[in-house]
Amino acid sequence: MEGIKCEGSALSNGGVLRLRTYETHRQQLQSPAAALLLPLTLGAYLAAFRTFHPDVVVISAYSPFLLVEPLLAARLRGVPVVYDVLDSWILLSAFHPGRIRNWLKRSIERFAFSCGNLVVGVTRTQLDLIQERYRLDPGKVALVPRGTDPPTSPPMDNPPDYDIIHVGPPRDYYDNEGMVDFLARLASLRPGFRVAFLGIGEGPEKNRLQKNLAQHGLGPKTDLIPPVPRSEVSRWTARSRAGLIALTKNPLYRAAISTKAYDYIVARIPILFLGPSDSEQAEFIMKLGIGRVCEGPAQLAVEANALLSDERALNEIRAHADIAASSLAWSEVLKPLYEKVVTLSRPVEQRGGAH
Repeated sequence: MEGIKCEGSALSNGGVLRLRTYETHRQQLQSPAAALLLPLTLGAYLAAFRTFHPDVVVISAYSPFLLVEPLLAARLRGVPVVYDVLDSWILLSAFHPGRIRNWLKRSIERFAFSCGNLVVGVTRTQLDLIQERYRLDPGKVALVPRGTDPPTSPPMDNPPDYDIIHVGPPRDYYDNEGMVDFLARLASLRPGFRVAFLGIGEGPEKNRLQKNLAQHGLGPKTDLIPPVPRSEVSRWTARSRAGLIALTKNPLYRAAISTKAYDYIVARIPILFLGPSDSEQAEFIMKLGIGRVCEGPAQLAVEANALLSDERALNEIRAHADIAASSLAWSEVLKPLYEKVVTLSRPVEQRGGAH
């Protein structure tokens, strides 16, 4: 079931309505034939919109059906639509199998974005890519960086338990081999080295990671921590000296900034980035002065060891992280979006030049 967040609506103090969408039906039927139930899904959205009368519908999803279903309902109700794009199928297609399937998903995404009133992206490179590939009107796109959440755990006075933490399991678009190579090299430089992977569930993915770590002699030095609620992530990053991000060298992903970067900022720990130096992620780290950027595991291991042994440099990064967390607070980064949404929520005749 998919959730719709209701703010300032008929649901007092906000709330969540659970709807049975295409994704719900597909999981139950185990068949794409669930698309035949689209009229039922559309009816559920229309009923929900009649309940709380939204001024604007914000859609944040990458499932093609979740992009289109609420769009159709919103159009029938005459409600403007904003797409909040974290992942686009322009990027996801690079690592998902099925040439025809990926083409279809990109086509649906292009249709949805073209029909929406505003498309919001988190990096300029990402927005330029979407605008160019989907031929969107420049006035229809807007840059709204991701924001930082306030820490839910107080800073720890005890020495960190881990030298390195990696938030989240390995992904196809990470440099997983380079990441483990880096950790092995850093472990050889630091006596008592410890690393944590947070969010590792049971299954083949965990088995592959364990095998890879064991082959590099990292098994006894690594804790694989199961998934935890979002509110508990800061409790684990606070127990670490630095956070790791390893990005694929696929040029499309130079447009991305990892969400875990914001977890590390809030924890006031340096970001160690293994990936392209001309990427948005690298520019983000270097501009804010919150970590180290290297394209190779050997170089990053040397840089990381020097940084982790330099308390003065660590304190400097903590100070920069505090500044970054303040400037990237949601209350700050969302101001441009608030202004655009207010404009879209006005009657058409009052919007002026808004798209």
